[in-house]
Amino acid sequence: MITKRELLVKAFTIREPSYQKKTSNRTIAAEREMNEKLQRTDIESTADPKNEGDFLILFVHGFAASKYCWLDPDIGNLGWVKDYRNDPPPRDFGWHAIPPPPFFGVDWSLSKQLTPIGASEILDKHNIEWLTYSQKSAFGPIETSVKELEQIIATIKAVYGNRRIIIIAHSRGGLISKYYLSHTKKTSVEKLITFGTPFGGTFLSAIELFHLPSKLFLNKVKTVRKLWDVHRERKIESISTKQMAPNSDFLLDLEKRGCRKDVKFVNVAGSCSLITNVYVWQWNLSSLKPQFNLAFKKHALRKQLIQENKPPKDWYNLPELPIPQCFNWILKPRKLFHVYPSIGYKEVLMGDGAVAVESALLKDPEVKQYIIHRNHFDMTCCPEAYKIMMDEINKCQKG
Repeated sequence: MITKRELLVKAFTIREPSYQKKTSNRTIAAEREMNEKLQRTDIESTADPKNEGDFLILFVHGFAASKYCWLDPDIGNLGWVKDYRNDPPPRDFGWHAIPPPPFFGVDWSLSKQLTPIGASEILDKHNIEWLTYSQKSAFGPIETSVKELEQIIATIKAVYGNRRIIIIAHSRGGLISKYYLSHTKKTSVEKLITFGTPFGGTFLSAIELFHLPSKLFLNKVKTVRKLWDVHRERKIESISTKQMAPNSDFLLDLEKRGCRKDVKFVNVAGSCSLITNVYVWQWNLSSLKPQFNLAFKKHALRKQLIQENKPPKDWYNLPELPIPQCFNWILKPRKLFHVYPSIGYKEVLMGDGAVAVESALLKDPEVKQYIIHRNHFDMTCCPEAYKIMMDEINKCQKG
C-alpha cells in the first residue's frame, strides 16, 4: 500500500530550490538595495548598475506561482514538469532461482519528473541580465500585482539607472504586464513576451467557487503551502479569479485598450493539454518462464564483461550461476491513461490545459504570435520557449 509521503513524492517535488546565478560584488549590492528600498527579501537579479542603457529582462510569474518558475522550474511549477512524451524503459531486476510473485499489477507511477534548467540560467549563459520576484498577492486581484510591478520598475530606474526592459511573463503575469502598460503613460518597457496568458479568459476562473476553503487549505496545510510558497514568506489574503473569466469586465476593458504602439508584443500559446501519464508496472510474461539457454548466454557475457574490467552496472544483474538462475525478472510499463485537467473545455481540446490557443493570442495584427506543442506548466521551461525568448531578446539587442 502506497504511503501519503510516497504519493506526494510521486506527484510533486519535495525538495529545496536548486539553481545558480551569475553574481559580482556590484550585482549583490544592487540586489540588496532593491530589496531594502522596497522592504522585501525576495527580489533576485544579476543586473549591474554600471551597465546603464543595456537591456534588463524582467520575469513576471503567473497565478499561484512564484519566482521559482524562472529559477527552478520544477519547484516553481508545483513539481509538475513531467516527461510525458517518452515512456519509461523496462526495469530489469536481474536473474533469480525462482519466478517473480504470480501477479501482474505490482506498482504504478507517473511520468518521470524533470528538473530543467531555469530561464534565468539560460540568460546567464548568454550574459543577459535579469530580475525576478515573487508576487505578494499571487492569488489576489490583478490590480494589486500591477501596483507591485509599478513599484519594482520605478525602483529599477533608481538602482540601475535608465534600463531598457523586456518583460517575459507567464499566464496571469501577462495580464498584469499588459494592464500596467495600458495604464502607464511613459515606460522603459520595450517588449512584452507572454506565455500562456488568458487574454480571452480561462475556465480556471471557476476556482472562485471554492474561495474560503481554498484560502484556509492553502495557508494552513504545511505540505500544500510549501508547493506555492517554498520559504513561507507570503500569505494568501484573498483568492480572486473572476477577472480571468471569459468576457469579464476586466478582460473586456483590457481588450478595448489594445496594445500600445511604442511597445512590441509577442504572444506564445500552448497546444498540448496533457499533464502526465499514469503507468502500471507488470511482470513481463518471460519473467514467469525458465530460460535456460538465455541464462547460459547471459552468464558467459557476465564473465566476459568482468574480464574486460567493465563497471559493475554493466554485469551485476546477469546470472552468476546459469542453471539455478534461469528466471529474469523484468517489469514492463503499461500506460493506463493520460491525466488532463478537465476534458470537454476548449482549454483542453485546443489549448495548454489551462488556456486555449485562441485565448492566448491577441487579435492585433501587429502582435507576433507563436504556437508550441507544450502544456501550461512547460511554457516557462521547455526548449521551444527558450528559443523564442532568446530570438526575441536578440532582435531587440540588434535593432
